[in-house]
Amino acid sequence: MSILTSPGGKVEVVHCRRTESQDIQCIKNLIRKFTQKLFGRLNIIYLLEKANLAVTLCNDKEEIMAHAAFLDYPNWNVAKQDNWVSVFHELDSEIACTPLNTLFMHFFVAVDEYATGCCKEIIRTVFKAVPELHFIFLIVPTYVSIGL
Repeated sequence: MSILTSPGGKVEVVHCRRTESQDIQCIKNLIRKFTQKLFGRLNIIYLLEKANLAVTLCNDKEEIMAHAAFLDYPNWNVAKQDNWVSVFHELDSEIACTPLNTLFMHFFVAVDEYATGCCKEIIRTVFKAVPELHFIFLIVPTYVSIGL
């Protein structure tokens, strides 16, 4: 359990769990135009079936606050599923990423006012849940600014 605080001072007690198929409608309700710019138009059911790990963040009332899906290959067709390692090593040979220690965030949605805290909590949970994980990559189109 963790505590999230919105910029407006609202507090939510949250916990992470594996995503379940009955979460799909609530996840879809969190999708915004920006989500589609960042991740493309995705079939959520198909994505959950293919995901190596899908995590949902809930508040103490079991309302879904956020969701993220992680796969073991990059999104946006930046490299073939079975050949992404060589592409990444060409970009930076110092990064020791492999299919065994790397995941890619293919999708993330959250309640707007808690999005940053939700993302941090999900990332923290994923690294705890998968001890051999060293890298999580988020690949976005060059025309999209994520506000950093």
